[in-house]
Amino acid sequence: MHTTSPVRLQPWADSDLWLLRRRNAPEMTAHLGGPESDTALLVRHRRWTAMSAQAPHKGRVFRVEDPAGNTVGTVSFVPKEHDGEPIFEVGWGILPEHQRRGWATVSVSALLALLAALPPAHRRPAAHAFPRVKNTASNAVCRAAGFTFLGETVHEYPPGHHHPSNNWRYAFR
Repeated sequence: MHTTSPVRLQPWADSDLWLLRRRNAPEMTAHLGGPESDTALLVRHRRWTAMSAQAPHKGRVFRVEDPAGNTVGTVSFVPKEHDGEPIFEVGWGILPEHQRRGWATVSVSALLALLAALPPAHRRPAAHAFPRVKNTASNAVCRAAGFTFLGETVHEYPPGHHHPSNNWRYAFR
């Protein structure tokens, strides 16, 4: 577990399948290509659970808890290459009943602090987020969390879904 007030980042566990199913609702996946089949969710859940057994710098999905221990959503990162640069790609999903309360920004900020604290051999120069151009809320999270807007790009997520997105970069100092 990683604690950064006011949220706790809990590594994804087998018991978190319920949260993945909640995140699969149409309102949560509108900017991600829509809900996935239950078979696809189970594959994703196994992949996310396996990530928790890896070394922390190799990627992780976290269940985000508020100070009272309530689950508010997820935040994640995966190491990737973007335009020839090694980066951490970050993403998040806050449950509808917790949206518009700042939990996404606080969760992403906690994740960035965790990534910045990795040993130098495992740190990457930057984190990037690629919200869809029309996803006003996620673009606002990037701005509030201190990312720099680099412009529009075409991004693939989930696999097989290419869409116009904004490229936001957070440089680790």
